[in-house]
Amino acid sequence: MNEPTLREQAIALYKAPFKFSMGYIWDSNNKMVADEIKDGVILRIRGWGRIQDLPDAANLQDEVGKLIAELLTEHWNKETK
Repeated sequence: MNEPTLREQAIALYKAPFKFSMGYIWDSNNKMVADEIKDGVILRIRGWGRIQDLPDAANLQDEVGKLIAELLTEHWNKETK
């Protein structure tokens, strides 16, 4: 069996549906995905404490960020057409 790709690993970290509450994005298992911070930053990808010991953890966290950006762009474009 092949090793899961970085994208597959990133997708496996969280479970839909997601919710936004009080500045945080949570998955359906109540795992924090992202939070908002000040100084013009919209959100910060979370989960480092949970994934830091996994192989390639920094790239895995970046992949979650890429997924969020892709999905936000897709939804935004759909809503603004």
